Amino acid sequence: MKKLFLTGLALSVAFSMVGCKGTNEKRGDEHLQEGRFRNAINSYLDAKKKGSMSDEFYDNFTLALVRAAEMEAKKDLNSELLDNYYGKASANMAEVKKDEVVEEYVTKLATLGKQQATQEGIDYNTVINAFAKLDTALATAQARHIGEGTVKAIRTEAENIYVSKNLSEAVGESDPVVSEYQIMKLAEMAPDNADVKAALNKSRKGTRGYFLIFGEQIGEPVNRRIDKWGYVMAFPTIKMAPGSLSGELQFWASTGNNTELDPSKITLVSTTGESVTAKASGGWCEAEVLVGKKGDEKIEKKKQAIKAGTKGKLMNEFQCSLNVSFSFAKSFIPDYVQYKDEYGIGKKYLGY
Repeated sequence: MKKLFLTGLALSVAFSMVGCKGTNEKRGDEHLQEGRFRNAINSYLDAKKKGSMSDEFYDNFTLALVRAAEMEAKKDLNSELLDNYYGKASANMAEVKKDEVVEEYVTKLATLGKQQATQEGIDYNTVINAFAKLDTALATAQARHIGEGTVKAIRTEAENIYVSKNLSEAVGESDPVVSEYQIMKLAEMAPDNADVKAALNKSRKGTRGYFLIFGEQIGEPVNRRIDKWGYVMAFPTIKMAPGSLSGELQFWASTGNNTELDPSKITLVSTTGESVTAKASGGWCEAEVLVGKKGDEKIEKKKQAIKAGTKGKLMNEFQCSLNVSFSFAKSFIPDYVQYKDEYGIGKKYLGY
């Protein structure tokens, strides 16, 4: 009996300690109440180190972080402290109990994301980070079923402002490859924006015959979110009709590997995700061959024929071409051609 009594007493004391506020947490609450948010954060961090925290700790700690970030943003919208504050607040969210704290967190994080995304003259990485804040806020709102409509509205507003500032310049680029790259940057942040979708669709119809190899053409470091395909394709000749598509499909490999070009891995994918496999009727691949008289040989790049029903040799940074055709139901709307193997993937969007 004595052992049972002591165990119960120990549990009771442990529970009361968890529910009580220590000196550092009380001090943090006072700072929070008086608007001294950075002091509140420091006190809460001290309380956390000592492990003396009440049931309200994470709610109040999160409020201090969010409100400190809001004050910092008014002084410097790109302050490094902002990510620090919201990083800690995000880590707290699993322990936050009050709905009003969750709502303040998601609303203010989304607002900060919108403010950062719509600044004048910012670089693309800043835009990416800003929209990441919006997406984090939305994911939290959806998971907790709190503030989802508000966050969605803030994200839509941010998208619309971002697009309105940049779309006309992207569409107005004289080089069609550069233009498509710039529109694709907008689509990464605003994939459902009607104006961006229309501009990208129009651009893709115009660049069917182009390799979208960006590189130095862009005049800035190419972002891997955009330039992400190991195989780049082009249709220098293409014929589309209800139920069929045919043409010369060219390949450029940048996977770093020399591999086979297997026609059975070429598929046409519809706007609803259906796919059909290509029929290939021959073509060619570039290769380095030794030419010239013995003792005076040199290496030249030559086209080597691919017979129907066989595979070609697709060398890294070399070109191949196949005559392909696809047959499908008249309700099938072609979206892109895909080539995928163990080394990489390529997608050529066609516009529709």
